[in-house]
Amino acid sequence: MKKFGIYLHIPFCRRKCEYCDFYSIADKPKLRQLFVEAAVREIEFYREHAALSQQTVTSIYFGGGTPSLLEDKQISQLLETIQRSFPVSCDCEISLEANPESLSLEKLTFLKEIGFNRISIGAQSFDDNELKKLGRIHSAAQAKKAVEWAKSAGFENISLDLIFAIPGQTPARWRSNIRQARELQPQHISTYCLTYEPETEFGEKLQSGALKKISEETERIMYLETIDFLEKHNFIHYEISNFAKENQTCRHNQTYWDLSPYLGIGPSAHSYWKNHRQWNVRSVVKYIEKLTSGNLPVEDQENLSPEQKELEYIFLRLRTREGISLENYRKLSGKDFLSSHESTIQKLSSHPDAPLFEIEDNRFFLTPAGFVLFDEICGMFASDLNYQHIRASN
Repeated sequence: MKKFGIYLHIPFCRRKCEYCDFYSIADKPKLRQLFVEAAVREIEFYREHAALSQQTVTSIYFGGGTPSLLEDKQISQLLETIQRSFPVSCDCEISLEANPESLSLEKLTFLKEIGFNRISIGAQSFDDNELKKLGRIHSAAQAKKAVEWAKSAGFENISLDLIFAIPGQTPARWRSNIRQARELQPQHISTYCLTYEPETEFGEKLQSGALKKISEETERIMYLETIDFLEKHNFIHYEISNFAKENQTCRHNQTYWDLSPYLGIGPSAHSYWKNHRQWNVRSVVKYIEKLTSGNLPVEDQENLSPEQKELEYIFLRLRTREGISLENYRKLSGKDFLSSHESTIQKLSSHPDAPLFEIEDNRFFLTPAGFVLFDEICGMFASDLNYQHIRASN
């Protein structure tokens, strides 16, 4: 069955984290209810859409923001609207992101009863001082309790999010975090290097000198130690930031990496199908206003050129451990990958940190050392395709 995912962006948080650049706002119960009503309208519009109405949904993902802030009836209303509007596969992966402080055994039991079968808990750290630095409002004990409650509620697919390279964090402190995460026996762990986006408070503090990044070498050590530790404990490193037990990879995220179609609902959400991409307004107020007046909340859209799609395929597939299928690349572009990018591949081969990639089973994929240099490597492939020209002509 072909993948088709639906993503719902729930933009509310109890408090905005200083490092977060996803669209979110402080929770306002009245506005939250208006948002749910608007999201129902948006979902219902697409059930008549020519490219989507006959698609079978294989994954549903409630992200944010903090989706677990929604009231039970609001969550069920959104999920039921999707199930009523589209064919949903019998084994559909239905995920919800949650922060520990917004969870309870009762909440998790309800989620399991109405059909959610995957929960992603934003633990971020198991050190209370680090959580305080990040501006998180939960404790390490609350994160661990949330995992216990999820298991008690019957969840058999639990994911934990962790952040490394927090200011002042040492490799030893990070090793303690991933060890504690593993001891909770989740099926999936996502580890993200802290980034300092310009428009976030962390970005501003970095510019002013109020925060100091740890060194790139320390980041590299933490990342490579993470891969080594989790793989030794039977986690498959299936994507640059993601690790899973066998058969427990996140199906929804794989929809993105495969360039499969997906529908985004909510402010700032993106959608993609048949070489068409669109994205919604980045304001919950404007989002509600547009849908209330009978209009879609689309801010802009584009049709990908063959060159754009080719480059996106390279970028997205290089994120994964499977990498680029040389056969699929030829079908997509009409070109041979190895000869088309011979110069870049030669440069990668001569890098002092080699091997940065491997070629096996008709696939080209990055090694852990290659993942460390992912941005630079993508830049090299972009240069091959004269990416700046591609962007300027669209």
